[in-house]
Amino acid sequence: MASREFKKIAVCLEHRFYRVGDDVYTALSFPYPYWKDYLSFFDKVEVVARVKKVSKVEESFVRCSGEGVVFRDIPYYKGVKSFLINLPFLIVSVFNVVRDNDYFLLRSGNISNLAFVFIFLFGKRFIREYPGNIKDGIVGLMGAGLPYRLIASFSDWFARLQGRYSKANSFVSNYCRDLYGSERPGFVFSSFNSDEIKIKKKSYENSNGHSISLVSVGRLEREKGHYILLLALFELRTRGIDVNLTLIGDGSDRERLERYANENQLDVDFLGGITERNTLFQTVVSNDIFVIPSLTEGMPRALLEAMAMGLPCIGSDVGGIPEVLETESMAVPGDSYDLANKIVAMAGVNVRRENAERNRKFIFECYSNASLIKKRHDFWGMLYE
Repeated sequence: MASREFKKIAVCLEHRFYRVGDDVYTALSFPYPYWKDYLSFFDKVEVVARVKKVSKVEESFVRCSGEGVVFRDIPYYKGVKSFLINLPFLIVSVFNVVRDNDYFLLRSGNISNLAFVFIFLFGKRFIREYPGNIKDGIVGLMGAGLPYRLIASFSDWFARLQGRYSKANSFVSNYCRDLYGSERPGFVFSSFNSDEIKIKKKSYENSNGHSISLVSVGRLEREKGHYILLLALFELRTRGIDVNLTLIGDGSDRERLERYANENQLDVDFLGGITERNTLFQTVVSNDIFVIPSLTEGMPRALLEAMAMGLPCIGSDVGGIPEVLETESMAVPGDSYDLANKIVAMAGVNVRRENAERNRKFIFECYSNASLIKKRHDFWGMLYE
């Protein structure tokens, strides 16, 4: 009997990791359990990303390397200037990665773009993931100045080009598929894992006895719309409505958000990133309403997790969010007055309980882990067709 083919994949992504000795850690996303999902299909995963050597493991770090998961360290950079300075070293490093591997998964970002050039020249196989609107994401992160809009437009075009030469493409939502779909096979699924959610919300009485308690999880970047959420809180306060907000996440917009909250005496707790999953889930479920005020989105995993936990949810009417929330649970993106109205409309205990039950049922029916695993395996298997 012929032996089974050893399956190894190199995953290229735009994320910053930290190395302490032989182990690699993350301060935000992609911990080891995330990569273990890949090991249900592949025998080995080589993560190709920026890795910075540090002297000690910080409290916020979570290990990402482990059995079957290794890291190929790409020179560390942060920002456009640092990227340009390191570009020659990045080119050499990515060339070596492509030379040494045969099968690739590309996510959005500079490293994947460089890898695509060599993959194309060497005629190697790859699949492509699309996590959201690339143009809007870059503009939201970097700004709307002309140089950034040109970078965003080029990156968007280059991403579409990759989708025409891949073996298959995956999208986190139908919205993304409509944006970046090509003649290549396409799969719509999320990295969300419903089996990971062990905590369920049990009571829908106000969490702190008096005020409405809101929670939001995500990177504190301008495109995530947290400033609009703070404006909504200010609007609610002018109406005499007592609301407090817990923000989980970190990013370049944190200083501006903290300054606005302090200047306007808003009740906001900035917790930073929480990488320990059970702690994260427990913090989320202890609040009354989950809010995701994004200005652009693919399919936010944090929203799916909150729905699975049985939280009532409010989101912006953008990207893939309308595919999972009902119309009355969505606000006009960028409109703090409308967002404030949506929060008021969901303030009642019975309304929140009904919305939460609908959310949990939706996740059970449409996002079961068994169905998502099959889609992932079908997608990854296209490398070998």
